[in-house]
Amino acid sequence: MSKSKLKTRTITGALYGIVFISSLILGELSSSLFFLVVMLLAIKEFYALVQNEKTKPQVYLGMLISFGLFASSFLYFKSFELSKISFAISCFLVLLVFILELFRKESVSYNNIGLTLMGVIYVSVPMSLTFFLSHNDANQYDYMFLLSVFILIWMSDVGGYFAGVNFGKHKLLERISPKKSWEGVAGGFVLCIISSIVLSNFVTKLDLTEWIILGIIICISSVIGDLIESMIKRTANVKDSGNILPGHGGILDRFDSALLVIPIVYIYIILIS
Repeated sequence: MSKSKLKTRTITGALYGIVFISSLILGELSSSLFFLVVMLLAIKEFYALVQNEKTKPQVYLGMLISFGLFASSFLYFKSFELSKISFAISCFLVLLVFILELFRKESVSYNNIGLTLMGVIYVSVPMSLTFFLSHNDANQYDYMFLLSVFILIWMSDVGGYFAGVNFGKHKLLERISPKKSWEGVAGGFVLCIISSIVLSNFVTKLDLTEWIILGIIICISSVIGDLIESMIKRTANVKDSGNILPGHGGILDRFDSALLVIPIVYIYIILIS
């Protein structure tokens, strides 16, 4: 990577970090708006990636279902009754995907249905689960744990990048991501574990052992999440999911790891609670 590209990537990453952290600190509403915007942009990018002459997902209905799931999660901590109504509407919209496909003149209907719902599962479910990682046991907003999860994702990414650039020789999965190496994974793993130990001193939601396990889970999930998005892009024959973030590509390129990490972390927290 050239110095100019690295500079652009660094500046964009810093601005993204400032906006993200500020939205968390400012409160529940600002963080909710941040993740809502990220979700809608990311799912739009996903549908653009998978759409071609033979497959045409129901973009706007998929985005509407996503909004409904996101609203249900938000309302879960505000009004359980409204949350149930919102979730019921979302379920109906899922059924509507099948019904509307009956009246579309597309040759491969199950591809359209599958890709519409795949976008919801791949993008919207993880974004909706952020609410459950940003609330404490008393169901009060507390952004520290969610921020810690993203810090570990970033540390895994940073460690992986620098270790891969300087020591990468053995390819991890070349047919999917030619630049990713086992040395890079090891570098991300080490930095992620060290960071989880440091975070254990500031965020008391978990004990030291649980933090270390969390660091291991996040590092592994982060790499797999990155590879999954690379697989989708390779299938679509594109380098980036978009160009909204200079030096990083699209929103999916920035949040690819988080889309797998968030559900895995949620499951982990449920299991140890």
